[in-house]
Parts: sequence; structure tokens; C-alpha cells
Amino acid sequence: MSEQTAYRVLGWDVGGTKSAAVLGDSGGRILGRREWPSDVARKGWRGMMDDFLAAAGELVARHGQAELVGVSIGGPMNARKGIILSPPHLPGWDEVPLVELLGRELGLEVVVEHDAAACLLAEWLWGAAQGTTHAVYLTCGTGCGAGVMIDGRVLYGPAGQSPEVGHVRLAPDGPEMFGKRGCVESFCGGRGISKLANHLFPGVFGEPVPTRRLAELAAGGDQAARAVLEESARRTGQVCGMLADLLSPEVIVLGSMARYFEPWWLEGVRAAFADEALELNGGQTQIVPAALGEQLQDLSAIAPCVYRRLADG
Repeated sequence: MSEQTAYRVLGWDVGGTKSAAVLGDSGGRILGRREWPSDVARKGWRGMMDDFLAAAGELVARHGQAELVGVSIGGPMNARKGIILSPPHLPGWDEVPLVELLGRELGLEVVVEHDAAACLLAEWLWGAAQGTTHAVYLTCGTGCGAGVMIDGRVLYGPAGQSPEVGHVRLAPDGPEMFGKRGCVESFCGGRGISKLANHLFPGVFGEPVPTRRLAELAAGGDQAARAVLEESARRTGQVCGMLADLLSPEVIVLGSMARYFEPWWLEGVRAAFADEALELNGGQTQIVPAALGEQLQDLSAIAPCVYRRLADG
């Protein structure tokens, strides 16, 4: 990989609740952004793409033309071909050839990446995974996905799919997510942890309680909330141990929850990881929070393009 002269990149961070367009440069600087409600049910993929194209036009008019377009979006998908395959949080996005459609509209090279892998690339380029060749990013956000890098290359399956770590069964019992009890996402993602609270303490929290509220309760001394988050930390550490034994990464970067939970949550993850991983693998793998903070999502939209240029250079 070689250094390149700085260039501009348009990025689209596609979410089920909100989406954003950004214009940044290859050095990881965000020059401008626009954000709007996704409104998936009403707009569908075509309306959402029109929103992005309008926002992209405004950004280009203000900050100058881009050379490439990056998209960070949840799977499943064929990332190699840029085809979106019915993500559960984006109803109506069925077999959408996004690379082809955006390329035709904008006349630019388009790189589509699974959101977890896109975050991995952002942290690899500008954050906590810099200088590594073997790295994992666990989203630990609303859900729990993974981006994996082996020997400097993002890992895909034969159909261009990213690892669906969140769907792996971790325990025989636990909250049900996507028809599977006790899967990784039911312990390590926000939606799952909300269900975990009522699974461990029926009737205590009432309606599903947001993870941020659980964090507030735990910080205020609520022992039930603390126990829920301790179980989440233990299970997240267990997952990290499995990933270390399978992949031997230099670093596992943890997403949102490692940033807004109390430090003891990350300490619990690391303690469980040390118990789970083989000594050789555990000793060479660091467990760290994402370093890019609030900019991570924006940078994840342009990172796939910067990585592609470096890899092709």
C-alpha cells in the first residue's frame, strides 16, 4: 500500500432511523455533513437514495467535487458486488444493486461496505487499530456485528458477506433475537441487552429499558441494572476470547457501549476475556474502545474508499 495525494470522498451512512451524507478527505477530515430521518417505510430505497443524492449535491457545491463515493450500510449484503440483500432494519431493500445505481447517478466509483467492516476500516486508518494487520471491530451498538481484517485484508465469505457474529449462539438460554435464543446479539447489542434485563429480572424494569437508561441506573447504585450490565460485559469478553482463539488479532476494538458505559464494564469485558482466551492469544490481543468517538460513523462512510485506494496503490 502506498501514500496518495489527498482527495475528496462522498460518504453515505445508511441507518434504519437516520442517515447522513458526508464529504471528507483521504486524511480523515470531515469537510461537511447533512443528516435526515431515514423514513424507510415511506420512502423505500429509492426515496432514501434520492435524499442522499440531494444532500451530496449540496455538499459538492459547497466543498468541491469528490473522486469516489463510499457507503456504510448494515447487512446482509454482497459487499464485493455492492448488492444489498434484505437487511432486517431496512424493509424493502431487497436485492438492491447499490454500486451500479449510485455509479450511474453520480458518474463516480462507488464502494459499498458492511457497516461493521466500515467502522473497522475507519479505526484502522485513523483510530484504535492503526498500525495493525490483524484486527476485529465489534459494533456493540444497537446490534452486534463484526468487521474482521486478516493480514491487512477485510475478511469476506465467498458471496461477499461479512461475518454475522451477532447470530452465533452463545448460551442455551437467553433473550431471543432473530429467532435464536442466547445469541451474541442478545448479550452484546443494545436491543438484546434491553431484553436481557427483563429476562434476568422479570417485572423489575417493565417495558424494555434502553441501555443508556440501564447505564444511568447502574451508575446510581441500582443493583439489578448493574447485574444486567455485568452479564453483558462477561458475555462480551467471552465473545472476544473466542475471536482471539479463532483469529489471533492484535486488537479487538469495541464500539458504542465501551464509550458510554462506566469503565467497569470494559474492565469486566477484559477480565472475562482473560479467562476465556488461550494464554498465547490473550497475551497478544488488546481489547480497546473505539478511538474516533462521535466521528466514527461519518468516517466509516468514507473509509472504504480510502482503504480501496491504498490497497490498489
